[in-house]
Amino acid sequence: MKRHVVFGSVVAAIILLWGASWYFVPKLYDAQSLEAGTFGDMFGAVNALFSGLAFAGLIYTITVQRQELTLQREAIKMQTEELKLQREETARSADQLEGQKKLLNLQTALSVVNDLIQVKNKRLEDLLKFIKKEYFVFKIRDLLVENENEDNIITEDALFLQSYLNLFFFVLNFIQTYDLENEQKDMLSNLVSMNTTDDELELIYVAVGQNQHRLMMLKVQGFYPRHKKIIENNAKLPSV
Repeated sequence: MKRHVVFGSVVAAIILLWGASWYFVPKLYDAQSLEAGTFGDMFGAVNALFSGLAFAGLIYTITVQRQELTLQREAIKMQTEELKLQREETARSADQLEGQKKLLNLQTALSVVNDLIQVKNKRLEDLLKFIKKEYFVFKIRDLLVENENEDNIITEDALFLQSYLNLFFFVLNFIQTYDLENEQKDMLSNLVSMNTTDDELELIYVAVGQNQHRLMMLKVQGFYPRHKKIIENNAKLPSV
């Protein structure tokens, strides 16, 4: 609406000036002294009218273009803000999905580790029963004592230990390689540690005493020996 008012005002002003020229020009000159040709040249003001109208059209066009550019800038600004909000929303959604993925991974790993701990404990119980060929639980401490009295009956190559040891280190390897945060891995390692007795850990250390890879797996995940003699035997291992 504003631009139409401006354009109308300019056109009206031009027409007013053109009409005024018919009145003021003869006043400036003696009409009787003017020659016919000279007087006819006065009508050249018509050209001035059209020139003025063209100039008014130009002003109008510039005004319209300026307003359109202003609207375009505002539209672009609004689009930019909208894209920014969309990016932020997408980032929040991605963070939420990543958080849900991590939580799902932890829940899955926790369920698997709990199940494997139960299998490990049952396998150890069956192992101790098998040693005495009797259906009662044989204490690990008795087995360790026998190992001190006899010649290395506890090794990772012993058939009665292989299944148990393979399962135990499978649990550790699962925790270490599964897609989890370090804090989550530490939590699962602590869960396994809480379900591993001191005598059981000593049995493991005695059995894998010559296997540097497995010893490092134990130490990396916080399964340090607690028996003084076992500590002395492993003192030369590189620190974690």
